[in-house]
Amino acid sequence: MLDRISDDVRDRITALSEKAGADDQSHPSVDIIVQALQDIIPGTYQFQGDAENYDDIANADLMAVIDRKRGLPVALALLYIHAAKRCQIEITGIDFPGHFLLRLQSGGARKMIDPFHGGITLGSAELRELLKAFQGLDAELQPGHYREASDIAILLRLQNNIKVRALRQGELALAARVIDSSLLIAPDHDGLWHQLGALYARLHEDEKALHAFTQFVGLCKDPMHRARISAVIEELRDRLGHGTSNQKNDSRNTTNSDALVQLYPVRPQNADHKYPSDTPDPSQP
Repeated sequence: MLDRISDDVRDRITALSEKAGADDQSHPSVDIIVQALQDIIPGTYQFQGDAENYDDIANADLMAVIDRKRGLPVALALLYIHAAKRCQIEITGIDFPGHFLLRLQSGGARKMIDPFHGGITLGSAELRELLKAFQGLDAELQPGHYREASDIAILLRLQNNIKVRALRQGELALAARVIDSSLLIAPDHDGLWHQLGALYARLHEDEKALHAFTQFVGLCKDPMHRARISAVIEELRDRLGHGTSNQKNDSRNTTNSDALVQLYPVRPQNADHKYPSDTPDPSQP
């Protein structure tokens, strides 16, 4: 389906360019590109944001989104990105506060669009209103609000949405599996290793928790946080050395296991951190 969508977008761009009498159809205007994407993705194929069941975990599962034609902003954005790149259109994911957006560029002109709401364009007034809806009436647009999202960051944001919803439902094992798959994308993301260790500790899987925390300590640049988790590692090693890795039948050890670590670590302080914060945030779909 994705290739078919891309082909239809390309054909629509050609048709709109011919209708507009464009001299250079190989470089369509940004307005024609936006119109073509709107006509095909939310128009022909009817992909839209799922406002009625926003927190449904299926809205963050790309395969389910393709089947249901409903999803979160970042999941729908992947459809636009795929189609645009197949058509050699410059498109960028924008990590806007609370709501993932897309920026299209052609011929020196730019347009910001919202994949959740049918690919509508957003000007400064609409962006300011959107920002205030998430950050309060005193919030004002800043350059940092238009932070570009790398391909890895987009995939991690999608995975984070699945993880957040799994945690809300108490599905700790599912959340751990999601983080495991995220680490295939970003193996040097210290925060993900921390969260994985915390989840395995909660699940009483001490060997896995020990491995995850060891990876975290090797990557973390915050000495205080590294020292705290090093102490947790020693406690895990001591417990495993006494053959008490199965905590389910020991109420005292179960309590200690749950108290070992904070489930959501503080955001790493190193400014050159390669990936976005892994802290689950329901306001960042």
